[in-house]
Amino acid sequence: MRVLDRVAVLNLSLVMAHQADAAYWKEWEMFGLPGGIQLFTLFNLAAFLLLLWLYSTVISRKRTGLRGSFLIAGLSGIVLPIHAAFAYAGFTEFRLPVSIAVIIGTFVVSIWQAILTWRARTEFRGGGPWPMRQIDLN
Repeated sequence: MRVLDRVAVLNLSLVMAHQADAAYWKEWEMFGLPGGIQLFTLFNLAAFLLLLWLYSTVISRKRTGLRGSFLIAGLSGIVLPIHAAFAYAGFTEFRLPVSIAVIIGTFVVSIWQAILTWRARTEFRGGGPWPMRQIDLN
């Protein structure tokens, strides 16, 4: 397994752990969303299906996997700014040490994943939106 693949799995694991923690803290109430735990569970089912599909494009090194890896990193990376805004607004949820560590972890690992994705861009079939072609000078 390549380093990028392992980092993406770590990132997905952190997001899933955060969402389990979010169910404990009733995160849907922080967002003002209706439906309670039922709608929150359906949202997470859809989100996890999307993230796992994106991951499948990463490990297969399909051309879409380049964007998929950046999307995983971006979606995971916004967890910290969102919760920093909640804390600034006065919410007291997610103050336990593991909750904080998981939130910070998603951000740090997302940056790491984005860097690794950029470095691995030529591994994806077609090189993604930034093809690296060699010019024949002969």
